[in-house]
Amino acid sequence: MMLSMDKKMNTSEHAITEYAAGNLSPAKHAVVACQSEICEEVSSRVAFQEQIAASMIEQVPTKALSPLFMGNVLANLPLQDAPSTDTNSKNNAPETLKHLLGCGLDKIKWKSLIPGVAVHDVLGDRHNKTGDRLYLLKAKGGMQMPNHGHNGEEWTLILKGSYNVGDKSFARGDLHIEDEDEIHSPHINEGEDCICLVMTQGPLKMQSLVPRLLQPLIGI
Repeated sequence: MMLSMDKKMNTSEHAITEYAAGNLSPAKHAVVACQSEICEEVSSRVAFQEQIAASMIEQVPTKALSPLFMGNVLANLPLQDAPSTDTNSKNNAPETLKHLLGCGLDKIKWKSLIPGVAVHDVLGDRHNKTGDRLYLLKAKGGMQMPNHGHNGEEWTLILKGSYNVGDKSFARGDLHIEDEDEIHSPHINEGEDCICLVMTQGPLKMQSLVPRLLQPLIGI
């Protein structure tokens, strides 16, 4: 599985470092957390970065805790269901995403934007012009997405299905990162719908007239 397009590899490595340090926005943090659940390579790299962070914490001067501290913490933790043992199934959502949604992908109430494309908001408001926001995007197999650029970064984690951008292919577990310098038009591969977890930092820059006219209504 890929982390991103080749020229974006440094950005993804930086994102993992920032994730381990707890410095990402809630939307970006959720994307990396979900990818680490479905991509073994990313999970290993996150674990490595967290080990580095833990070793640095161990060097900080410590102070003894109250004997009651751990008991009080455990008493206030909410009860959680046992995690799924089949997180690699293409029909399963990562546990992090299930927690945010309160359900799996099969229970999502999708909002249709245009024929073949639907969304479901996760964090933030797609209609806001600034700030990181997170939403699910579902596109019908075989369709060509509108040609567009970005205001800020766009992180797309593929949860189901696949798509191509030029000669690059992205499938489940891949994180496709683009910035404001890129213009692209993903082609959804035939065979099944593609479901992605998308983080954007502002409205898309639609390159043709009709999508620009619809954009205030659909909110992407």
